[in-house]
Amino acid sequence: MSELVRPGRFFDSSFGDLFSWATDPFYRDIWSITPRSFEGQTWSPRIDLVEKDDCFLVKAEVPGVPREKINVDLKGDILTITGEKEDEKKSDEEREGTVYHRMERSYGKFERSIRLPKHIDRKGIKASCKDGMLTVTVPKKQVEKAESQKIEIANE
Repeated sequence: MSELVRPGRFFDSSFGDLFSWATDPFYRDIWSITPRSFEGQTWSPRIDLVEKDDCFLVKAEVPGVPREKINVDLKGDILTITGEKEDEKKSDEEREGTVYHRMERSYGKFERSIRLPKHIDRKGIKASCKDGMLTVTVPKKQVEKAESQKIEIANE
């Protein structure tokens, strides 16, 4: 087909690798970062996934959630963060005469899952929580660099 009439020519040259991330294995299941089940879930923490030279960092905003109420689990290549932020329970007597004009804070159970790449050190994963920020450090496996090896061609 002539370059003049090839439909994708404009997009190929104008946008280059704009959508190449969609075929990258790291992002192969972009929808895997969504919660597996919305049942009972009332909010979802915001997360960042950061890649460094030696590790990946998963940072999740969990303000007001005690460390004891957060669980981090790795099954296969899926990292799942679950937990619960409890409502400030008040007795009927304490609520009497109270009118909420705005309620924006979230409470209840949450779950976030994210697919990790294959080349990670599963045994070295660590998690910490400070000032409402959960940080999961996922070390990368040390990949051996391939050495060049000359292969002799045999006479037959």
